[in-house]
Amino acid sequence: PFIYYVQAGAFSSPDDANKRAKFALQGFAAKITQREQSGRTVHRVRLGPFDSQADAEGQQERVKALGVDAALVRLERPRN
Repeated sequence: PFIYYVQAGAFSSPDDANKRAKFALQGFAAKITQREQSGRTVHRVRLGPFDSQADAEGQQERVKALGVDAALVRLERPRN
């Protein structure tokens, strides 16, 4: 019922998000998404989606091994 992402940062600047995605996450397929939060745009660097929590946790550990703080994000799977 859920999909999972590994979030490797959230930044107010798109340039900072791009730097994290390009340099700190070499070899990973990272995407940058935007969201309004408290009236400000936040640029999130995420890997995924992953169908299982175990797959996401494995990727999270790989990212952390690079010295990047990464959080697991769980979202309810959209219903068709």
